[in-house]
Amino acid sequence: MLTTKDTKDSKVRTRRNVCYFVFFVTFVVVFLRGLDTTLAQTDISEADLSSASSGRTLRIGSTADGHVTVIPLEVYVSRVLAGESDPRAADAAQQALAIAIRTYTLKNSNRHARDGYDLCDSTHCQVPRPSTPTSRRAAMTTIGQVLTYHGDVAEVFYSASCGGRSERAADVWPGADYSYLVSRRDDVCEDDPAWTADFTLADVQRALARVGFDGERLEDVRVDGRTSSGRVARLQLSGMRPDVIAGDQFRQAIGAVNLRSTAFTVEKRGGELRFTGRGFGHGVGMCVIGAGRRALRGETARAILAQYYPGLELTPLSGMTIPVDTLNAAPSPQPAALPRRSATGAEADVVASRASAISVMVPPASPIAAFEIERMAASAHEELARTLGASVLPMTIRLHDTLDSFRLATNRPWWVSEVAEGTLIDLAPAAVLAQRGGIEASVRMAVAELLVAGPLAGRAAWVRIGAARYFSAGDTVRAASSRTRCPSDAELLLAVSAPAQRDAEARAEGCFARALASTRDWRSVR
Repeated sequence: MLTTKDTKDSKVRTRRNVCYFVFFVTFVVVFLRGLDTTLAQTDISEADLSSASSGRTLRIGSTADGHVTVIPLEVYVSRVLAGESDPRAADAAQQALAIAIRTYTLKNSNRHARDGYDLCDSTHCQVPRPSTPTSRRAAMTTIGQVLTYHGDVAEVFYSASCGGRSERAADVWPGADYSYLVSRRDDVCEDDPAWTADFTLADVQRALARVGFDGERLEDVRVDGRTSSGRVARLQLSGMRPDVIAGDQFRQAIGAVNLRSTAFTVEKRGGELRFTGRGFGHGVGMCVIGAGRRALRGETARAILAQYYPGLELTPLSGMTIPVDTLNAAPSPQPAALPRRSATGAEADVVASRASAISVMVPPASPIAAFEIERMAASAHEELARTLGASVLPMTIRLHDTLDSFRLATNRPWWVSEVAEGTLIDLAPAAVLAQRGGIEASVRMAVAELLVAGPLAGRAAWVRIGAARYFSAGDTVRAASSRTRCPSDAELLLAVSAPAQRDAEARAEGCFARALASTRDWRSVR
């Protein structure tokens, strides 16, 4: 029979043994998890990611020397993640950003088609860096996952810090009106400290002059309007021409690193301007710092994506048709003249003229056939080349199926109808052009722009744009009066609205007609 003391000793030994067992089990679990993480960090290589890319590659162009490198998709995702993420962020944040990077990549894979590659290696697209164990693990964990909207790869953006509230996409890029890229409160970034930046008025004026603004002396900079998130929409530039600029254009002119965001106030202090603001970047879509903080408080990658991209679905690439290139494919010097698939898998038609001088790409459901556009371009080129004594063949024409596609390829706002550079012409969708004077008029204008670009290289924008409009319009142009002021480069290239763009182009056309009447030689107009 056990005594009371024996019973108590037995209970103590039992509790002690249970504690030892729990401690041992906990130690084993933690050790195995750590071992699993260590193995994950060391086992995943770029070769593994290359194999997991299923033959999908990207041509990445160097902004330093123009060199083009072919990189497997998932290797590229891991490298961009290493360049764009917070290396200390938890796995959920890394995974969420990896999915956003992969989505952005596939949606924008034709962004630099006119340059002979898919994406560049600067902040204009995405910044890759040597991959890390963390970035490779996140890429592999989310392999092949993208965000979609109504079955198509979604247009997504991300920036370093939203400063407590994200920005609506259309307030940064006119025409980018996406229901899932709206201004939203972000509680994890609301208490971040403000930053300040000081610039002299003279320095700001020099920066504005570099992007085409005229003026004898910048006297002041004042906020002239704000977006739904409170960021600067427009600024008034006293003493400059034009005297207004969009907030994001001003930030780019000053330097996106020097002026961290457009969520600022500005105060004139003698000959200096003090900017006080919050956040870093455009603020659209995912906040990278915010994602890291959400992961720390236990949110999953899916929850983080739902916060920054509400309404989008997480979809595997296996269920979609995505462009596939061979891993050893060499970069093509004329990619725009080759058939390529869109992110949704729709391949454009390609038709070359009999002389193989004009190539045309149209969407599958285009209301106008490729050969019709080729005929318009050939006719315009023949007539205008005879008038101007210049030629620009071969050329490639690409008709876009959506304004989003046109904007992504050209970096121009929705109100622009055509962009012509080098030997490549990008046209807005046929339905849009039909409302703006017709496809043939746009094709003729674009061909004229290509023809005058070489002889008028280095001239003011009003000379080149005015010449193209003058010759494409025929005998209907009237010379501007002597009182008409020719538009500055900024008025033509950085217009803040469609009416402002139309006014600047009309003045450019009139100014060119006036100068031509005086010189009688279009090549000598300055």
